[in-house]
Amino acid sequence: MKLELKHGKVAIALTAVAVATAAIAATLIQLDAPVVVSTSDPANNAYKAKMGWISYKSDPAVPQYDVKAQLLVYADGPAGAQNIWIARSTDNGATWTQTQVTNNGGNAISVTDPVTTVTEAFTVTNNKPNIFVPPIGVLNAGKGADALLTWTSSDCEGVATQKINTNLVTLTGHNQPYMCLWAARSVNGGTSWSLQRLTDGSMDPDEDVPAGSVQYTTDTASTGHFAITFQADPKGLQLGDAEGSGDGASGANVSPGTNIWYTYLSKTGFEAGTAFPAPVQVSDNNDTATGTPGASRANLAISGSTAVIAYEETKGDGTSGKQIIYHNFPASSYPNLDNNKAGTGISNTANNARRVRFLLQGNEALDTAGDKDGDAADGDTKGVHVMLLWRETTLTTPAAASDVVVRRGIKNTALRGTLSTGFAPADVLADTAINLSDPTAASLTDNSLAQRGVLRGDFAAIAYDMTPDKAAADAYTATYNLYVKRSTDGGNTWGAARNMSNITNPALRVVEPRLVGTPGTIKLPTAVATSDATDVQNRNVMFASWGTETNSATPLPQDIYLTRSTDQGATFETVQLLAGDGGATLQASEAQLRSPPDGKTLGALWMQKSGTATDVIYRNGTEGTVADPVVPPVTPTTSTATSDSGGGCTMAAGQAPFDPMLPALAALGLIGVGLRRARRS
Repeated sequence: MKLELKHGKVAIALTAVAVATAAIAATLIQLDAPVVVSTSDPANNAYKAKMGWISYKSDPAVPQYDVKAQLLVYADGPAGAQNIWIARSTDNGATWTQTQVTNNGGNAISVTDPVTTVTEAFTVTNNKPNIFVPPIGVLNAGKGADALLTWTSSDCEGVATQKINTNLVTLTGHNQPYMCLWAARSVNGGTSWSLQRLTDGSMDPDEDVPAGSVQYTTDTASTGHFAITFQADPKGLQLGDAEGSGDGASGANVSPGTNIWYTYLSKTGFEAGTAFPAPVQVSDNNDTATGTPGASRANLAISGSTAVIAYEETKGDGTSGKQIIYHNFPASSYPNLDNNKAGTGISNTANNARRVRFLLQGNEALDTAGDKDGDAADGDTKGVHVMLLWRETTLTTPAAASDVVVRRGIKNTALRGTLSTGFAPADVLADTAINLSDPTAASLTDNSLAQRGVLRGDFAAIAYDMTPDKAAADAYTATYNLYVKRSTDGGNTWGAARNMSNITNPALRVVEPRLVGTPGTIKLPTAVATSDATDVQNRNVMFASWGTETNSATPLPQDIYLTRSTDQGATFETVQLLAGDGGATLQASEAQLRSPPDGKTLGALWMQKSGTATDVIYRNGTEGTVADPVVPPVTPTTSTATSDSGGGCTMAAGQAPFDPMLPALAALGLIGVGLRRARRS
């Protein structure tokens, strides 16, 4: 009897384990089947897709936003003869309609350089488009749901000022012409587009960024701003220093006298069809002599009516690397802009700093007590309006090992007076720069890059790729992993780095990290919440994804992985494969992620090569509940980073997602053994 009771207790205990294992249900983004968005012509190759979302009213009389449009922009066509395309979906990505924005790709043109008088024949191609879409709009007389595209094109419409760039060679073996910067606008939710050429081919533009903001007070009363920045090299786009794994000629290597330029339209002018005015200089690099500064890779964002621009600039002696320059001015102040044309240096002047990115938020995002002024002097918020990230090193050699540095702009009128806005240069300089990826800064062997971030109120998270041994990674005997650090006090303190990818196989490396938070709550023009629960922001949600590629001299894209956190990064859902098949037949890369404010659905796109064709692929995901225990992260033996407290995610052997069914199956097996023994007894 005792024996039977004993085994009965074992069986009951094992049953309890199984029930508990099965009952540990967790949320997980359930991914739909992938959809090919780009054209199906196998001769075409899609390139550099980007994504924007907008909710808008089709008429002011409509009580709610009745249209939710996703817009994907990409280049597509034969290599060297591509056009710009827009794909549009209003059913959450189930179906797409394509619109060809340009039709000149492949056309023959002839360019006579105005300096050398040499004439060459070229084929028109359109490069790497970018997109800005305001989150809301109201169509009134067919206008009011806006979107802005930019791209560079070899088509300058036959202007006599277009030069020939002897630094670069086309696919047909010719020198490459200077490009012209183009813009296209839509005022009806992306259904039709009008084009404008912004430059004349006398300088070579690159790294263009469209940005803006829109505010409504009623269905028929609104204000807003649309702006574009770009760099323009007077001697033509340069080849790179082979520092990264990209395509080269990315704009990082510039001639002396390269400047950052800016053009602007109000929302009224944008919707009226007013042409963007002639761009004006942001930076002050007016000397093209050897060793003088050149600016590159600017970022632009507009919060409310405030424009923020930051970029990297070579130092005056031409040998000691670059520094990060910061500007802040009213977006509508065109053409006067910043009185300080030289900008404000915010990186360590003794070091080499590059690749700046930043995160912005306005007063409302910082409101915790109803005052809506986002001022740290109130004591109810940290007042962080801008968080800037860049790579920095004491070394000046190309491709030198670097760390990720962060600096904040904090509004505090009690300390800095009424001119403190959180965006002012004095606000940025008041904060101490922090080495985020190597806090001791004692090692020059580790290397961090590709930093991304999320800023939501007092919560911040930063992601970056890192290797503890750059020399070994360069020799392909060590690898890079994706790490995430988070702060819940506005960046005053940061938790330990968490290894998200856990790759231990040096034949693979992480590339293209993505860290995306939820957008702000979507409100009606009267500032009243919509009736759609998905329009309410959940600041606790963020998505992380990363790609993998072969760790070799000629890297090949492999797979893309995805996970989500619903508690500000304290834990993450099980990592799952978003795209790819281990490189067997597919090469997946360059993911883009967007989510509605509630964070319960996800839109993801990526570039996928199969055979000789590359396409834009889209995949939708919806939150579901599964038996999915959240497991702690695994720290690989190749990394010195420590894990953050709490749960996390893992990948077995750094290559495949953890399978949550394994512990459940093991527990069920133990139950069967226990019950069988109990019966025999």
